[in-house]
Amino acid sequence: MKKRFALFCLLINSFWSFNQEHTLNIYSWEQAKNANPDTIFGVSLSKLKLEQLPEELAKFTNLEYLDVSKNKLTELPTFVGDLSNLKVLDFSKNEFAVFPVEICKLTHLQQIAANRNIFDQLPTCIVYCKELISLDLWDTPVFGFPDSMQEMKNLKSIDLQGVRYGPAFHKEIQAKFPWIEFKLDPPCDCMK
Repeated sequence: MKKRFALFCLLINSFWSFNQEHTLNIYSWEQAKNANPDTIFGVSLSKLKLEQLPEELAKFTNLEYLDVSKNKLTELPTFVGDLSNLKVLDFSKNEFAVFPVEICKLTHLQQIAANRNIFDQLPTCIVYCKELISLDLWDTPVFGFPDSMQEMKNLKSIDLQGVRYGPAFHKEIQAKFPWIEFKLDPPCDCMK
């Protein structure tokens, strides 16, 4: 009985330690820039009215989570492509007229939130984001999905709500990528 209890305690302790190691703290930019960049895994630069990202962000090479939403960004600096540990990137509610190709270098990305931007196509290179599971394009008028996305078998969900597509688009996109759950508003005759 004592051995079982000891084993039970060991398992509970191991589980607790594992969860503690994988808790991701998200720091504000003010907090993060005064810390050791090697110890920061999540940063939010949301709602700072930024027109470009600070160069100091390039030092945060261990980032797994980056939120640059609700700014005035029109492009991402090239160093973003070097943040190779990123798993979650939120660049929603900015002013991107073109999907930033720097993202294509982020092969470990699992979630991209790109909603409320103005680009209308995804680049062919998005196929390099092979671990991508979720793509949020809510209220972003995307109609161009490259054929290369046929290789993205981990991609499970794309949110296209907020833009009213026509019935032909609904059928075409669902036939082209049948393993993906598309979140779509009801079709209308207002767009192709």
